[in-house]
Amino acid sequence: MQSNDSVGVATAQPTTYEERAEVAGRCGKLLNLGFPMLVDTIDDAVGARYSGMPGRFYILDKAGKVAFKNARGPFGFKPAELEQSLILLLQAEGASDHQARADAP
Repeated sequence: MQSNDSVGVATAQPTTYEERAEVAGRCGKLLNLGFPMLVDTIDDAVGARYSGMPGRFYILDKAGKVAFKNARGPFGFKPAELEQSLILLLQAEGASDHQARADAP
């Protein structure tokens, strides 16, 4: 992708999980993400299940249900939407935890 070449982030397609994890690590550092990322297996099992091509972020709640997913593609990632979703989820889960403690005998 020419835009990747112009900013010095072009990379060869990984052929092993280790190469893929290394590219993901560089991406996380470059974007200063500061949160854990899932690196799919080289056979793209998670990508096939969740339509992650070429890039998609999901937030799962405590029950493991999808609480947020961004639009497909690199231009579908809007950090402000991801941040807002995390804040709302944390507030909701904090409120439900507080209520559960209040309801406990």
